[in-house]
Amino acid sequence: MNFTNTIAENYIASSILSEPERIIPKLLEQRIDQEYFHNHLPKIIWNKAIQLFKENRFHEIELLETTDLIKGQPNGKELGYEISKVRSEFCGWEIGKQHLLTLKKMYAVRFSYIHLQDTLSALDDGISPEEIVEASKLITQGVMDILESESGYKTARQSAEEFTELLIKIHNSKSSNGISSGIDLLDKYTGGLSENELWVVGAETSGGKTVLMFQMMASFLALGKNVLLFSLETEASRIHARLAANTQNINLGRILGTSLEPLIKSDIVKIKDYVDDVTKADCLTICDADSITLESITSKAEQLSNTGKSIDLIVVDYIQLVTLQSAKDKNRQEQVAEVSRTLKQLAKKHKCPVITATQLNDDGKVRESRAITHDADVFLRIGKDSDYIFIGKNRNGERNKQLDLTLNGGYQRFEE
Repeated sequence: MNFTNTIAENYIASSILSEPERIIPKLLEQRIDQEYFHNHLPKIIWNKAIQLFKENRFHEIELLETTDLIKGQPNGKELGYEISKVRSEFCGWEIGKQHLLTLKKMYAVRFSYIHLQDTLSALDDGISPEEIVEASKLITQGVMDILESESGYKTARQSAEEFTELLIKIHNSKSSNGISSGIDLLDKYTGGLSENELWVVGAETSGGKTVLMFQMMASFLALGKNVLLFSLETEASRIHARLAANTQNINLGRILGTSLEPLIKSDIVKIKDYVDDVTKADCLTICDADSITLESITSKAEQLSNTGKSIDLIVVDYIQLVTLQSAKDKNRQEQVAEVSRTLKQLAKKHKCPVITATQLNDDGKVRESRAITHDADVFLRIGKDSDYIFIGKNRNGERNKQLDLTLNGGYQRFEE
């Protein structure tokens, strides 16, 4: 059983060393203490940093490996070297938030294991059923206390600080709130894809749903963002063919051998560059099993997150193909509604946008459940002839806007 995540612990320790005056109060607000650290070095860094923090000696935290607190240890030289190595892992608190969540989860696992072992041992001493139930309640409450921040609420200061950070991000950096979709006209009205948002693309069969989602996904990959893709129709090899067509300007028919025009030498060079780049960046994780359940989607996202790798975008292609393991006594409309609601929750949990697609009926309405558009922050409808994109819903901007964007199937993108 895995009781810790070394990457998460080192990252939080590194954040403390780099920005103690800002990061330590954040961690204390989350009720972090030394028990949240399982590994020896991060625990030492935490304890020494808190000791100096209480004395307002922030500069010494930033130079911890050079202080007498470390140099005075029997293995001070080696310890100082290890602290210097950990320091280099910090690269921004946005990623730190995800590592903090992992830190909490790992502590919750250790807490549960220890107390469950104690309860099992108590069985040998004749513990009563009522006492077992009470012990289980205490363990559950303890786990929730670990995972929740401020009992699940945010103080006015915390929420105002988040608002201030949002304003700085948008206005000082001259950037939109979200990450570019790769389509300037779409970004103009939506501001790009923001964390916690669920985007839904609707179209009739073969109307360009996957093309539009993959085009947005390609924009994230070009920026070095980590993408987790669940593809229930297209296997990984053909996903890369579509991405190569989009990013390298090679006709998809030539790549797949379905065109009268063969690949030429320059195409092969571009494809090789694409393969080298995508392999080196290692930003795309694909799950292309022919039967992906809602439960497996949430589980695999959790597994990837627990490796310490951030998730910047989740793509699910597409919503009607996702099944439930626990579908008993639920009609299809209820099942689809649960899938939609869970994808929205997934966006909030991993603090990233989630893009999915839905089929439309001949009259342009969403199939099987209206909950899909209710849960969506942005709903895009592709025209019958794939010659426009209609912004039907836009929670944080203008809606009911028709964008003159036409599907170019050969190059797997929508163009003005």
